[in-house]
This record gives sequence, C-alpha cells and structure tokens, in this order.
Amino acid sequence: MSRIENLVFLHGWDGDRSPWQPLLAAVREQLALPLHCMGLPGFGERSAEPWPQQPALLQQLYQSLPRNCVLVGHSLGGMLALQLAARPGQRKIRGIITISANACFVERDNWPGMPRRTFENFRAAFVRDPDGTWERFCALQSQGDNAMRALLKHLKGRRPNINPEAWLQSLDCLAGLDNRDLLQKLATPALYLFGGNDALVPQVAVEEIRASGAPVAVMEGCGHKPHLSQPRQVAGWLRHFVQGLSSTAALAAEPFDKSAVARSFGRAAASYDDCAHLQRAVCGRLGNMAERRWVPRTIVDLGSGTGFGSALLRRHFPQARIVALDLAEAMLRFARREQPHADGYIAADAEQLPLADGSVDLVFSSLALQWCYRLPQLFAEFDRVLAPRGHCLVATLGPGTLAELSSSWAQVDTGVHVNRFLPLADWRDAAGQSGLKGEVQREQRLLYFDSLRQLMQELKGVGAHNINRAARRGMTGRARLQRLEAAYEGLRQPRGLPVSYEVIYLKLARGGDQG
Repeated sequence: MSRIENLVFLHGWDGDRSPWQPLLAAVREQLALPLHCMGLPGFGERSAEPWPQQPALLQQLYQSLPRNCVLVGHSLGGMLALQLAARPGQRKIRGIITISANACFVERDNWPGMPRRTFENFRAAFVRDPDGTWERFCALQSQGDNAMRALLKHLKGRRPNINPEAWLQSLDCLAGLDNRDLLQKLATPALYLFGGNDALVPQVAVEEIRASGAPVAVMEGCGHKPHLSQPRQVAGWLRHFVQGLSSTAALAAEPFDKSAVARSFGRAAASYDDCAHLQRAVCGRLGNMAERRWVPRTIVDLGSGTGFGSALLRRHFPQARIVALDLAEAMLRFARREQPHADGYIAADAEQLPLADGSVDLVFSSLALQWCYRLPQLFAEFDRVLAPRGHCLVATLGPGTLAELSSSWAQVDTGVHVNRFLPLADWRDAAGQSGLKGEVQREQRLLYFDSLRQLMQELKGVGAHNINRAARRGMTGRARLQRLEAAYEGLRQPRGLPVSYEVIYLKLARGGDQG
C-alpha cells in the first residue's frame, strides 16, 4: 500500500469548515500530514452553488481529492465518503473514517434510523422556516453530549448563509443514501466512530453496523459531533488508524532531501540573523533550561547555523569546549568569520555524528532537528556520543507550525507548500525508546506579519521556505498567489496576519539525571 500523504475532511448537512477546526488543531499535534477541508455545494464557502444529482456530486468530490488520502466524513459527509471509497477503480482513497454516519439515516426495511414521519416533519419545517429549523438541528446535534451547552453555543455562534434549495436537495440526498451493502463489501480500510449518546443515530444502528463486521468505536459521553466536543480523543483514533495503514518506514519516509536543506540554509547565511526573530527567542529559552550548577566539559551545538547558539553557550559555560556542527558548510564559514565562539567546526548530518562514543557532555540543538525524520537513529546517536552523565537540550518544530499558511494554501490547491514536521508524540516515543529520560514540552508561539509577502521573505531569509520533495518546482503563478493572499487575508487580526509556530522542547539526560 502507498504511504498516506493527506488527510481530507468532509462535513455533514448544515456544515462548513468551522466545526473541524478543533479536530484539525488536535490532529496537527499527532500527525505530520497535510490537512484539507472539502466543502459540499450549497454550504459554507460554496453556498451560492446548486446541489447536483448524486452521480455528478460524487464525481465532483472525487476529482477534488488529493492522492493517497484518508477521507474523514461527518454524518452526510461520512455516508458520501463510503460511496466515494466504493467507486469502481478509485485509486485516491487509502482509508476512510466516518463520524456519526448511519448506513441509512432514515429507517427502512427494518434498519434503525430516524423515523420516517419524524424526518418528513423535519423536512416540512425546513421548507417553512429554514433558520428556525437549523437552530433545532443544532440542538439535536448537541443533545446527549457531556459538553452540550458549550457545544450548542459554538454551533449557534456560526450562523450560516442558508441556500434553501440546495439544503433541501441535500436533505433528500441524506434520506436516500443506503450504504448497508457497502459496509460488508468495501475493500478500502475503514473505521466507524459514533457518540454513545447520539440523538440522530440510534445505538441499535451502531450495533447493527458492528454486527456486519465493520470496525466500530463508540465514544461515551458524546453526541452527534464528537470531533467538536472531544477533538483530542478523535485525533487519537485518527492517528491510530493512519499508522495502522502504513508501515513505520512508510510513515517516516523523509519528505526532505538533506542536500537541499543544506543548500537552502547555506544560501541564507548572510540574511539569516536579520530574519531569525523567532529562532533567537527560542534559542534563548532553551539556553535558560540548562542547569547552571552542572558544568559540561564538551558541548556540541547541533545545527549551529550562524553561531548565535554557540555565543549563548559560551556566556553560560565559558570554560567548555564547544563544537559547532551543521549540515550547511556555508553556515559554518559564516559563523567562523562573524561569530567565532566555537572551538571547532564540523560539517555533518545529525543522524550520523562523526564523534567518539561517550565524548559529549551536552548536546544542544535549537530549531535544527525538525529536518530529521529518522528519529530512532537520531536518538541512538545522541545516546552513543553522550558521556555517562550527559545531557541533551533540544528545541524543534512540530506540525502545527505555519498552520495558517497551510490552511490558506489548501483553499488554492492540493499541492505541498509548507514543510511538514513530525509531531510531539514521535519525539517523546523516540526519546523514551533510546533510554534518555526527562521532560518533553510544547509551546505555541504566535507572530504577526503585515502582509503575506513579508512572511514569505522572512521564511526565505532564514532558509526555511518550502523544500519538500513533493513541492511544485518553478515559479508560483500570480493568479495562484492572489488566491492564496485572499484566503490568508480572511484570517487577519488587528495585529496583522497570524503565523503559528509549534515549538517542542526536550530536556533529557542519560539515566534521567537532570542535575
């Protein structure tokens, strides 16, 4: 099976992108994959569009899917996801996860669903009063959830632009879908999530689905929108499912060519310090995490860049021997010329350290190791070179970095435009398996920029622009940049365009000795 490259989210009736946002934030903490939200015609950003006939709808949705994806659908979106995965010859969908999606939304042939009369009354009420019926539907989706009040407030706080004709036709589509046979015949791996207190999907239907042999998970204390009330728990199910689809080697396939990383940062050596505002702040915090009562004899500044970290280490530990090690030779030349605080300079890869066993007292690395994807090998190297009482201080970036830029690009196309970094869970697991013990923390930093151009210039200035193997080569067209800018402008706040950085800190030691 091809490795999973994308996660796609498809909303249900009355939905748009907004109810997915808490889940997207939770997923970014656990999976380093591009996330895409698809919209149904007649809803959200596509509210002006008509609702097509079902064959045309499925064709339209399938064409919009990126390759090698797991498709996550809620309610109507989940029922459509099952239909898409069952299309003859489909090659894009590697797995599906449905949330609160019955095989038949309305009861039929003894299959438990919403009573026919109840549905018909609901439909008639929508024809008479779309806005009032929408509010009633919000209450139904919140009913039974332990977080019912907060959930209802959230749902009612995003009053949609209702397209009555499209919504009515999609309601008829929801009533007409019958996925009972697909539950047993579907070849694509699937997981069916339900809330234990769902007021719209009877629990007897959940048991019928389980009895058909389909993999079912029930989240107790949740109603019809568990991804909104319990996003971290749902994200955990997504991570488990995705990792089950692919081997560890496939998931850890390196999206970066290390030589491209070295070239990018080498070209940025002269401009780096003028743009590295975040990098200096993070390096300063990491340096403050070092134990002052402990005096290391040999320090490796791993990913030393222009020498800012080496200068900080020299102030903290003036008697130590500091070795600056970086993948980019141009960075080392710049540091040796402009900030010669290290005692030695080595051009090397962090995953293959040219250092003797047990020769290092402190491995220090600030915002450099996010380019490493073979974490078990990386931590095995740390363990090998550290002295018996050796310490390790690392700051790296997680998948929540540049989330706003990533989500804005997702509204333009399905390409890979933002560097993809590994989640905190992977760093914690790799550290634990290596035998190094200590603390793993996460910090969310938010910067603001006046314009998209200013952000792009800063990313290029520090060498951290898009260097994924899957990145589109060549110039980005003006029209696509204009669409990107328009999408990002929708996120503007009073202080400017927000830019998130997920910073992961590791303070480790051999044997867990932090003193």
